[in-house]
Amino acid sequence: MPWRPPSERFLSVRGIRLRVYDSADRLSYDDPTTLILLHGMPGQLTNWRYQIERLERRWRVVAYDMRGYGESDKPKRVTFEDYLLDLEEVMGQLGIRPGDAVLVGHSFGGMVAQAFARGRDLKGLVLVGSAVRHSGGAVEWVVQHLPAILWQPLLFRPNRFTIGFYRKLFFSPKSPPRAFEEFMEDNADYISGLPAHVHRYSAALRDYDAEPWLSEVRCPTLVIVGRDDVVTPVEQSELIARRIPGAKLLIVDGAGHLVLYERPDEVNSAIEGFVEGLSR
Repeated sequence: MPWRPPSERFLSVRGIRLRVYDSADRLSYDDPTTLILLHGMPGQLTNWRYQIERLERRWRVVAYDMRGYGESDKPKRVTFEDYLLDLEEVMGQLGIRPGDAVLVGHSFGGMVAQAFARGRDLKGLVLVGSAVRHSGGAVEWVVQHLPAILWQPLLFRPNRFTIGFYRKLFFSPKSPPRAFEEFMEDNADYISGLPAHVHRYSAALRDYDAEPWLSEVRCPTLVIVGRDDVVTPVEQSELIARRIPGAKLLIVDGAGHLVLYERPDEVNSAIEGFVEGLSR
């Protein structure tokens, strides 16, 4: 059975509904520090299952299905700016002050997080498998230019090809088989059910280039990447860590792009240590 958060609700944000998990709906905290988890593309908040379960014991954790993903509404078109404005609105509705917020973004969510952090006084920033710029590749060209009937059954529905393709693309050859099995249990039905237009949202990243402005990110930053990540290779995270003043870099052995599933204990321990250090 796919994992679900222990509670969830919907917020009306800029004309659409977003599914939100807020641990403060169930738990009480003396510390106002709030970790806001931003998933990848085409991910959903449940991709943070292992981080939610552990980190919410100490800090308020908010995760939401970003516009177009998970169980949130799926407009026909999106812009990158939509994701920044949505995040600002979610924080406002949930009463999260920027100075209490630690943004934790994976992949596309990392790109949103680092752009949002630009010039803002956030408490902290954690980037997991993030990228300086978007590189589409052959699959994206097919999705953007050909009719969905030709590519959707082959690329986004469970079959022998997708199982092998996802395993090779998103996971390290050294990651335990159970990690991939859990990812498929949580996401296979969801991904296969996404409307074709959602897979074309990546067009919103076409002009994204963070390299000229990463130095404007002034909050404490931790950069995490799997050593075997082929989606957002180690070189991308190394560049991000060099460009953001004072950023720390952690390369996780035996992990690929979905290090959240492959090495959750290492990721969680790194985030815990980082957030603890923000209060010293």
